Amino acid sequence: MTDASNTTPENGVPPEGADDVVPSPEDIVTELLDTKRKLAYLAAEFDNYKKRAARERDSLVAFGNERLLVALLPILDNLERAITQGAASEAAGPLVEGVRMTYGLFVAELRKFGVEQMAAAGGPFDPSIHEAIAQLPVPNVADGTVLDEACKGYTLNNRLLRAAQVTVARGGESADPGSAK
Repeated sequence: MTDASNTTPENGVPPEGADDVVPSPEDIVTELLDTKRKLAYLAAEFDNYKKRAARERDSLVAFGNERLLVALLPILDNLERAITQGAASEAAGPLVEGVRMTYGLFVAELRKFGVEQMAAAGGPFDPSIHEAIAQLPVPNVADGTVLDEACKGYTLNNRLLRAAQVTVARGGESADPGSAK
């Protein structure tokens, strides 16, 4: 007769599932620590994902209408031109005033969306915010000084929306008197 605790049958073949070895307590602790480390890593990855998604959502809210705003800027430029040209004609006084009011309303509405005009005339040329469309030799003006704006530059929430198109002084006085050799 065979004992029920005997794991090997009479034919010498171990019973099915007998090759499963019971892990030692050290193996169990190691596996638990490894699982805990993996869970901590996944939790950190998920936290990073949530932060990245929030940043992307904020960026989308702040700059999502950028293409539309860029498309509206030429209309604003034309309103400025109408005001400038109309100011030269005395007969168009009420019409120019209406265009000026429309222009003011348009600029005020754009500000609500984070669009701001950049002042360029009289300052130094900065290629990161200005696009030079002409250079003029002007005596007694520092080289690289912005003389005039053909089109104003704009920012959207402190990020460049459109560079200002400017005329720059060339060959005048050096901006740094000590640099002349």
